[in-house]
Amino acid sequence: MTRFVFCLFLSIIFLTGCGERAEEEKIEKATGTKADVDLSNKKMKITGETENGRYTITAGEETEIPSDFPDDVFIYRPSEVLMAMQVPEGYSLTLTSNDDRSKILDTYKQKMTAQGWAEETSMIMGPQSMLVYKKNGRTASISVITSEKALQINLVVSTK
Repeated sequence: MTRFVFCLFLSIIFLTGCGERAEEEKIEKATGTKADVDLSNKKMKITGETENGRYTITAGEETEIPSDFPDDVFIYRPSEVLMAMQVPEGYSLTLTSNDDRSKILDTYKQKMTAQGWAEETSMIMGPQSMLVYKKNGRTASISVITSEKALQINLVVSTK
């Protein structure tokens, strides 16, 4: 899955200027899977199938959190969803927020443990912070990256 997700992510970044059909062909070639690409003025949605099951990736201004995203995983607010990915093994969200990094991290620590998640890792490495939680065989990883404009929050949840 790691190779697949990496190829798909690179395809999204580098191919957003292409037409839908050209984009589909390049994503299919990079990932070895069949892909459908829907481009609008405000978002891009890619759906496809791998040997492990169906995947969906949405990026852009109108990106929404998947309706079946686990309800015991905290999503920081106020934030804007930049990218949402759903694969058979889990979910990935990329959010941005103008709040302070320590406030975001403290809120995640409080909310995740309140939902029964056990903290496994907490570290700060310069501009990046990471929290890792486990619950019932699942893992939730939260990284907060400081940039000049806004903080980026990457939330990855494995369902297996």
